[in-house]
Amino acid sequence: MLTTGGSRMPKAVGEFLYAAIAAGVTGLVSPSCALCSRPRTLFHTHGEGERICTSCYSRVRTATCSRCGRENQRIKTTDGHGPICERCHQHDRPQEVCASCGRTRVLTRSRDDGLGYCRGCRAERGRREACIGCGRSRRVNARTAEGDAICGTCYARTRAAEDACDECGTIGPLAVRAGGRRDGSRNLCVRCYRHPTKPCGICGRSRRVALKATDTTPDICPTCYQAPMIDCSLCGQQALGRRTTNHGRPRCFACQAAQQIDAALTGSDGTIRPELKSVRDALTELKQPRSLLNNWHSLASLRLLTDIAQGRIDLSHDALDARPQVFSVTYLRAMLVAAGALPPRDENAARLHRYATQAVADITDPELRGVLSRYARWHVAGRAKADRHGRITAHVAARCRGDIHTAHAFLDYLTDSGHTLDDCPQACVDAWLSSSRDARLIFIRWLKRGGYLRHIRLPDPVVPKHPGHDIDPDEQFALARRLLHDPDAASIEDRAAACLILLYAQPAAKIAALTTSDIETRDGDTYLALGPEPLLLIPPLDALVTALPVAKPFGTASTLADGRWLFTGKNAGTHLHPTSLMARMNRLGITTRASRNTALLHLASTTPPAVFASLIGISIGTATRWAALAGASWNTYATMR
Repeated sequence: MLTTGGSRMPKAVGEFLYAAIAAGVTGLVSPSCALCSRPRTLFHTHGEGERICTSCYSRVRTATCSRCGRENQRIKTTDGHGPICERCHQHDRPQEVCASCGRTRVLTRSRDDGLGYCRGCRAERGRREACIGCGRSRRVNARTAEGDAICGTCYARTRAAEDACDECGTIGPLAVRAGGRRDGSRNLCVRCYRHPTKPCGICGRSRRVALKATDTTPDICPTCYQAPMIDCSLCGQQALGRRTTNHGRPRCFACQAAQQIDAALTGSDGTIRPELKSVRDALTELKQPRSLLNNWHSLASLRLLTDIAQGRIDLSHDALDARPQVFSVTYLRAMLVAAGALPPRDENAARLHRYATQAVADITDPELRGVLSRYARWHVAGRAKADRHGRITAHVAARCRGDIHTAHAFLDYLTDSGHTLDDCPQACVDAWLSSSRDARLIFIRWLKRGGYLRHIRLPDPVVPKHPGHDIDPDEQFALARRLLHDPDAASIEDRAAACLILLYAQPAAKIAALTTSDIETRDGDTYLALGPEPLLLIPPLDALVTALPVAKPFGTASTLADGRWLFTGKNAGTHLHPTSLMARMNRLGITTRASRNTALLHLASTTPPAVFASLIGISIGTATRWAALAGASWNTYATMR
């Protein structure tokens, strides 16, 4: 009995074995549970004198719950009406606000401070020390005779009987023992043991059994057990859900998600704000309500939405602007705008103004702060070019932020050098312009025009060089032909965007902002509005463009997606970000700037500037310069017509 790990023994003998093993006596084997064969403390008796662990005792101690009526339930306690299952017992316990996370949960009072903590926070607050076995900082499960801490993993390892695995030969703790309840053939360690599988009585797949068969029900796999098809007790529809909930009745995931949403969006007055009702409708229409249930408390955007609904944060752009502009804030703002809870605005312009305000506030000198404020507000942000929709594109906003950053850096450089704008020497400016000359010269010229740096001589203008393009035109057009005709080359979105770059020199920002209203069909031909004159699309590019949009974002962004965008973005109601589009083009081997240069040179050499300028949406001056670079002369074009 002392060396075989048997379970048929009095309780006092088992306690003697545990104490002897803990004291370092060799040759002894910890007794194993008669049902699960695991070496655990055996508190309970089962059958004819055999000892079992607490887990197996709660598993075999089943009955029909007197509250919910479910059969074969583990009984937690009993009252005057009969046995009560663990779920009903947990539901009867009062819920309070956790002192750590603030969520309403069933709490357990701490012996240290007397405050109530939920299960998750209680686990996080557990005492941690360096384990004497593995050296890691873990929760203390037990202590040695010398008082050293032992974590749960090392504690189980020292208590477990070690033997050679019949599969790999490793000597260590066993998952199953030959002659045990789970596998009576071989000794197997944790790495070699494989749980037995059986055909699921619902889906028919051979899987590990989560719920064993009874006289009335078959074996059920974990997937079907967690999300079976049920008849919802609320909506009456047959859908995926839980057989039992806190209310003891089956409910589908959609109804559970709706209850979760209503509880989160209901304010202190017991109602949902009128502005948030459209948000509530968008959340309840999700195609995967189970995902919302699983991630509600882990998604920062949903927690922020709850704070807005509860009145802890104002429902306004200013309140969101005051928070760190991380993805969760951007995502929630787009969702609120798409749902009509917030008024729409130019987000790129707003971000630019926030950046300019912060940059100006960082300058300590009042005079320099005023200089940077005027430069950022009037010269940079005030002259930022808007697109066809009257908004600043992401690339324009990024370039403006770069100009403001460069100006801020020069003023810091000037202050660190001990100079002002009035006594700045020529050597200081020359040293500043020694690197990144073109970008840094913009602010210096503005200062010169404004009456500053009077004694500074600016360098002579640099003659524009030939634009860099290292792509062979034949290779570019071969790639365009493959993307046009090979459906397996890429997705429809990527093929259409790539062809607009390779053939018509379109920038990523303009492609990403294309809408369905830019497409026009006349007499069987398809036209795309890229400039003042619509462009006739060649087959099969016309089929690719008219098939857009083909993809929708996930989550609430899908239910609130704006159908006018040809390239839909991740956030609700927005188009694809140009940077994301450029990254997708790079994966196809397309460098946007070089490919556009090659396409512009080809257009300039084959088409008059006035014609292709109006078709692809560039100025006549730019088109003329590209024609000059291509060596094409169109002076006699008007007389030729």
